[in-house]
Amino acid sequence: MQEKNNDLLEKAGVNIGEGKLNIDLNQTRDFFNALRETFESTAQNLQKDLSEGKVDMAENVGIKIDKENINIDLNQTKNFVEDFGKKIESFLAELEKSVQNIQVKK
Repeated sequence: MQEKNNDLLEKAGVNIGEGKLNIDLNQTRDFFNALRETFESTAQNLQKDLSEGKVDMAENVGIKIDKENINIDLNQTKNFVEDFGKKIESFLAELEKSVQNIQVKK
C-alpha cells in the first residue's frame, strides 16, 4: 500500500526523501487538471445518461438504471464506497505523515 501511495504522490508532483519534500508545481497542476477533466467528463456522461433515463455503473459501483428498472448491488456499492474511502484516507495519512516528518526535521 505504501508503494501505491508513493506512486500517487509522485504522479501529483510530490517527492519525499532524505528529509526533504519537493513539489513540482507544474506537475501538480497538470495532475489536478487531468483529474478535474476526468471528473467533468464523467459527470457530463452521467448527466447525459440520466437525461436519457439510463445509468450503467454496474461493473464498478453496482448501480444500473434504465427507463424500466433500477438495479443496485448493495454489496458491490458498499465495497466501492469503502475502497474509495480507504484510498482517500490513505492519501491524506501519507500527506499528513510527510508534513509531520518535515516539521520534525526543522
